[in-house]
Amino acid sequence: MRKVRSDKKVKVLAGLTQDDHNKLQKLAISCEMTKTKLAEHIISLCLNSEDHVNWYQDTFNKDDKYRVVVHKTPEGIEYI
Repeated sequence: MRKVRSDKKVKVLAGLTQDDHNKLQKLAISCEMTKTKLAEHIISLCLNSEDHVNWYQDTFNKDDKYRVVVHKTPEGIEYI
């Protein structure tokens, strides 16, 4: 059996509005990176920010039994 890499990436295909796509493209060029790499950074920033996670849950969570609790660790944050 083959060993699974712990750093293997998983694709997420996000549909963007044309306006958001244009903004992503301009910012990516400004930052000298690809749109995909910039989108990866933006998603990671949001998922690893307690404030962002809580804002999304406060705004969109409909059922508290699915709400995640953010726990800070020396390595970053974990969801409980």
